[in-house]
Amino acid sequence: MTRPMSATAVPPVAARMLRRPRLPSGRAVLRVLAAAACPAAVLALAGFAAFERGTNALGARLWVDEGISIGIAQHPLADLPALLRRDGSPPVYYALLHWWIGLFGASPASTHALSVLFAVLAVPACAWAAWSTFGPRAGVLAASLAAFAPLVGEYADETRMYTLAFLLAALATGAFLRAFVGGSRWWAAGFGALAALLALTHGWGVFYAAGAACALFVTLVVGPRRRQTVVNALIAVAVGAVLFAPWVPTLLFQVAHTGAPWSHTPDPRSLTRAGSRMLGGRPAETVLLVVAIGGLLASARRASGARLGLACIGIIAVVTVLAGYEASRLDQPVWALRYLALPLAPFVVAIGAGLDRAGPVGLIAVVAVCALFWVGKPSAAALEDKSNVAELAVAMRGELPPGTLVASPQPEQVPVLDYYLPGRLRYVTPLGVPRDDRAVDWTDALRRLRASRVRTTLAPAVRRLRPGARVLLVAPRFGHPDSPWTRTIAHRERHWLHWLERNRRLVELGAYVPTRYASRATVAGVLFERKLHAKHSLTT
Repeated sequence: MTRPMSATAVPPVAARMLRRPRLPSGRAVLRVLAAAACPAAVLALAGFAAFERGTNALGARLWVDEGISIGIAQHPLADLPALLRRDGSPPVYYALLHWWIGLFGASPASTHALSVLFAVLAVPACAWAAWSTFGPRAGVLAASLAAFAPLVGEYADETRMYTLAFLLAALATGAFLRAFVGGSRWWAAGFGALAALLALTHGWGVFYAAGAACALFVTLVVGPRRRQTVVNALIAVAVGAVLFAPWVPTLLFQVAHTGAPWSHTPDPRSLTRAGSRMLGGRPAETVLLVVAIGGLLASARRASGARLGLACIGIIAVVTVLAGYEASRLDQPVWALRYLALPLAPFVVAIGAGLDRAGPVGLIAVVAVCALFWVGKPSAAALEDKSNVAELAVAMRGELPPGTLVASPQPEQVPVLDYYLPGRLRYVTPLGVPRDDRAVDWTDALRRLRASRVRTTLAPAVRRLRPGARVLLVAPRFGHPDSPWTRTIAHRERHWLHWLERNRRLVELGAYVPTRYASRATVAGVLFERKLHAKHSLTT
C-alpha cells in the first residue's frame, strides 16, 4: 500500500524545477574567457589592420607598376593570357583585379582597397596557420606581427599582387602544417591547391614550392607516419599539378624571354638587407630573432610535432629567399625587395611560435617590436610619393592637344602616362610604338632596348607629325641607375633629348621640372612643337 502524499510534499519533477540554478564556477568562467580571448584578440588585430591600412594612403597616386596592373586588368579576361605572356606575370591577381574594377571602378582608392582587403585577411590567416600546431597564443603573436609588419603595410596601399601573395603564403603554410605535421589528407589537397594559386599569383611561388619540397623531405626523414606522409605528398602534387600545368608553357616562355630585365643581380649584402626588410629593420630584427630563437632552444625537448613544424616552415622561408637569390645570380635577375612579402608569411608564423615558447619575455618582445613597427612605419606622405606622373599631367593640362606624341624613353611608364594624361595621344618608346598603351611587352626587352636607335623609333614618329603638332618628352630621373635596364634607359633619354633639341623642325615650348624626388619613379617633361614652316631638319 502506498503512503499518501503529504500536503507539503513536492513531486520530484517540480522539485527539480524549483531548485535554484547552479551558477558556473569561477574556474569555468575563466576557462570560457580564456578560450574566447585569443579569437577576440585576432579579430581586434584584424580590425586594427583594416583601420590602419585603409586610412593611411588609400588614394595615393599610382606609379609605374600600378599603371601596368590597372591597364592589363581593364582588358577582357580572354585577353589576359596573351598579355601576361609578354608581361611576365602570372594571372590570378589580374583576374581578381579585373572583377574588382568591374564592380568598384579603376580609381587609385578603389584598386588599393583590394590590396588592403588581402592585407586584412592575412592577419587571421597567419593566426590560423600557427594555431593548430603551435597553439592559440602563437597564433595571436603571429597575427600581431602580420597586423603591424611595415612591409605588408607598404604594399597594402599599392595596386599590385604582394599582399595577395602574403595571404596565400600564410594559408599555404598553415595547410602544409596540417597536412604533413598533422597528417590530414584533406589539407594535403588544400596545400596543393594553395601552392599552385601562389605560383599563379607571383613567380616566387615556384621558389616557395621548392622550399616546401625541402621541408617535405625533412618530414619523410625524421617525421612519424612516413607512409601517410608519402600519400599526402602525392595528393598535394597531383592537385597542384592539375591547377598549374596549363600555365607551364607560358611560364617557360616567360623564363626564356621576359624575366625582370629592370632588376639587378643581388650580392651577399642583399641577403642581410632582405632580413632587415622583412623584419622591420635591425632593432626589430634583432629582438625578434634573439627572443624567438631563445624560446625555441629553451623548449627544445617539448612537443615533437611543434619542433617538426617549426623546422619545416623555417626551411620553407629560408629556401624561398635563397632560391630567389641563386636564380637571380645564375640566370636572369628576379630579385626585388618587395618580393620578400611572400617568404615573410612563413617567417611570421615561425617567429610567432618561437615567441610563444619564450613565455612572458616573448609577449614583451612582441609589444616592443610592434611599437617599433608603429614608430617606423611608412608615413602616408611617403606612400603617396611614389611617382610624380600625376603632377606632370596637371602641369601639362591644356598643353597636349589630341594627336600629341608622348616620347617615353622608359617603356614601362606608358601605361601610367596613359592613365593620367588626356586621351587620344600617341606614344613612342625605344622599343617602338606600343601595340597596346595599357600594357608593356617585355619580350627580350633588354636586347631590344640596347639595339634601339633614334632613326628607327623616335625619328619616324616625329616626321609623321603635322605642323603645329606637339611632342612631350617624358624623361625619367633615376638618381643612380643600378641595373643594365635603367642605365640603358638613362643613355637613351640623353640621346633623345639631344636629338629633339637639335631638330630644326621643332621649337621648345617649355619644361616641367619636378620639385621633389618621388620614391620610386620621378619624371621630368620637355614640350616641343613642330614649326609651321621649316626648310631644314636634322638628319638622323
